[in-house]
Amino acid sequence: MTPNKEDYLKCIYEIGSRRKKITNKEIAQLMQVSPPAVTEMIKKMLAEELLVKDKEAGYLLTDLGLKLVSDLYRKHRLIEVFLVHHLGYSTDEIHEEAEVLEHTVSERFVERLDAMLQSPKTCPHGGTIPAKGELLTEEYQLTLEAASTPGDYIIRRVHDEFDLLKYLEKHKLQIGQTITLLQYDTFAQSYLLKNGSQEIQLNPMIAQQIYVEKI
Repeated sequence: MTPNKEDYLKCIYEIGSRRKKITNKEIAQLMQVSPPAVTEMIKKMLAEELLVKDKEAGYLLTDLGLKLVSDLYRKHRLIEVFLVHHLGYSTDEIHEEAEVLEHTVSERFVERLDAMLQSPKTCPHGGTIPAKGELLTEEYQLTLEAASTPGDYIIRRVHDEFDLLKYLEKHKLQIGQTITLLQYDTFAQSYLLKNGSQEIQLNPMIAQQIYVEKI
């Protein structure tokens, strides 16, 4: 499988985890490619039975597609753990490096890396690392966007996206940190958080990429 096709698989999985319907337009935006390029790739993936069309969801990953996605995330996240804990990478540096390496390392390398790291359960961004042969099931699935009830929450997972990570770093929001959701303004569609003595306003686009656990 080509690296490009692998990236499409992960893109479709990510959209499906946040949206009720997956569209070619959203795939094109996330992949930063033209709509015709998406159409051509979708045709190939349908023919290879990685996807099926669905009236409600747009597209659904098949069992084969889900298995490949799980393998990709396992590989990517194990590499991220190695880069952070053994090579001193910061959490906002690791994605690009892991993205390159995941397309080149062998399964033997991945299994030896897993053994050396003692089978970590999560990556530096809080994402679940599936065991070999298992499908990916994220432990933390409640987004801040969905958790609009005021109260205390622990940040458990964030999307592995450079601009988001830099934004969170700027506002000192980290995995494992307790924050207080003060209110959700339905008119302005903004989330008012308290982080220590600091108050922060987040828009829905950011809130849907932060996964939390209610205390």
